Amino acid sequence: MKVKDIFNFLNAKKIIGDENLDISTLSPINDIIENSIICIDNNKYIETAFNSKANAIIMREDTAESIKDFKNKTIIIYQNPKEAFIKLLYFMFEDKKYNLGTIKQTAIIEENSNIDKEVYIGDYVRIGKNCIIKKGAIIESGTFLGDNVCVGENSMIHSNVSIHDGCVIKDRVIIGSSTVIGNDGFGFFEVNGKQMKIPQRGNVIIENDVEIGANVCIDRATLGSTIIREGVKIDNLVQIAHNCDIGEHSIIVSQVGIAGSSKIGHNCVLAGQVGLADHVVLGDRVILGGQSGVMSKVKIESNSIMLGSPAQNIDREKLKMIAEQKLPELIKLVEEKFETKIKRVK
Repeated sequence: MKVKDIFNFLNAKKIIGDENLDISTLSPINDIIENSIICIDNNKYIETAFNSKANAIIMREDTAESIKDFKNKTIIIYQNPKEAFIKLLYFMFEDKKYNLGTIKQTAIIEENSNIDKEVYIGDYVRIGKNCIIKKGAIIESGTFLGDNVCVGENSMIHSNVSIHDGCVIKDRVIIGSSTVIGNDGFGFFEVNGKQMKIPQRGNVIIENDVEIGANVCIDRATLGSTIIREGVKIDNLVQIAHNCDIGEHSIIVSQVGIAGSSKIGHNCVLAGQVGLADHVVLGDRVILGGQSGVMSKVKIESNSIMLGSPAQNIDREKLKMIAEQKLPELIKLVEEKFETKIKRVK
């Protein structure tokens, strides 16, 4: 591949240097391979980039203008190098190819299921009764689909996923290995000192363009639906309980736990190990910092940035953290003052 091929693909602004230079691969800034291309969007990496074995560098125009010596590197000017890096991951590396129209002999398909001709169903997949599998769907080996499950167009279900009865997976959804969609919600009611199970009769709906990592659990609703709305991205090892509603294009990072009937607005970010109690309501564009905890039935207004447990406004929580760090010094000072006063009294 030549530099000019990458330039044309990106529809970049201009090339400085040899457009016919060969490029072998795309490198990250911390592991640069000979004859590769790299992207820098931070001036602190300039020295690393120009002393590396890379043949070409993608950067912003203002970055290039600040450099006096390009050291025989070819430069591609692009307004957003991080965006270029992502695009080149698609352009320069091939995804695994599947032969659509393949249903492995070891797959088990129950009666009355409607499966498009252009799908891939791997070994030991089990598809229940009355399922719908739409065009372009890929279901990898060992996956279980209960009865009345729908998998939308061009969705990707990785190996050993369980999708239980009545759940709906819409178009272009990606579900990571060993994730469980539609298991019973955790609902119990104490009667005469014993826990009575509350039947979970609803389902889960995963809307278009959602991506779910590995080992995620999304529980079915008691009645109605647990809903993961369009464009949501969920990391590995996340628990979402019954009747939750996750708003469009929100991001949920690893080890988050969301209790039942909580509602999250659109474009929210829940950082690692955030915990939400039941019936919490988050407005739109809320950010919860790592390990934040939100108590039951709390409502957080749109555009809030929260931190801590219980979660507080981030500025207030930072002041609290600073104050806590000063406590040992303050206690020592108080003790010294107190001892001085006692000596004076004596």
